[in-house]
Amino acid sequence: MKADVPELKDEEFDLTPMIDVVFLLIIFFMVVAAEITDKVEVELPEADKSKVPDETKGRMQVSLQESGDIFIGLANVTLEQLGQRVRNDNNTIPGFRVYLRADSNVAHEHVQDVMQTCAENGVFDIIFATFQE
Repeated sequence: MKADVPELKDEEFDLTPMIDVVFLLIIFFMVVAAEITDKVEVELPEADKSKVPDETKGRMQVSLQESGDIFIGLANVTLEQLGQRVRNDNNTIPGFRVYLRADSNVAHEHVQDVMQTCAENGVFDIIFATFQE
């Protein structure tokens, strides 16, 4: 006697959902990679009672590396260029503030130079970035 063997059907595997997922992963990693590399590397000082500022509009992000190099965003600038940018933005942006990301190992004189440059150009509201433990 011959056993009844069901006939196997040729079912096609739909690749569309898998392609969609792969494209979404590619887009996700591109966005995350751009966000990660969007900052100058500084080791922020630690503070027990640091707070995240409520308002993020009208801020200029200034980074100060251990070597004393000053960056506005990703652009390396001198103190004179910083002063010009601070003066221009302070005159055009209401409630303008400086967000200073100073390396924890930078000499204090470099921090003073940045603060003095801001003050000379009319900006006295400086937010210091810290890392909360």
